[in-house]
Order: sequence, then structure tokens, then C-alpha cells
Amino acid sequence: MNNRTEQIRENNAETITWILGATGETKEKIKSYILDHGIKALLLHHKSLELTTEEHEKIVVLKRVIKTFDGDIETINFGDMDEGC
Repeated sequence: MNNRTEQIRENNAETITWILGATGETKEKIKSYILDHGIKALLLHHKSLELTTEEHEKIVVLKRVIKTFDGDIETINFGDMDEGC
């Protein structure tokens, strides 16, 4: 992964954990997942993470907001993947 992609993922991770109000271990799990896989992967596969029901519900709400304004999560370019983003 190149430096630009790493920086975008770092910024995305900070923004998403802030939006979700995640702290402590939850923040670290979410941030680590975004850094390793990207924001789209988190939104599509968050149920694979060991989070509380409340945290999963917050992610579902975030997904709903994103879909309302930007469309289907699968088609959104979050700019954090190496494939020409």
C-alpha cells in the first residue's frame, strides 16, 4: 500500500471512529480494520468484528446515511484503495 493510501485510511479511520463515538478497545478495533482493509470493507463486513450490538447498530445507521446521500456502498470510491483511487 502506498503512502497516499495509508494516509487516506488513517484520516478515514479517525473520522469514522469520531462519527461513531468509538472509544477504547472499540475504537482500536475499528481503526485497525480500516487501516488493514479500508472503509468500504468495514461498512460491508463490520459484523465480522467483535463489537457490541450498539456499535454494530451505529455502523448500520452510518451506512444508511451514506446510502441516502451517495448510493450503494459497493459502488462508492472512498479513495482508500490502491486500485487507481
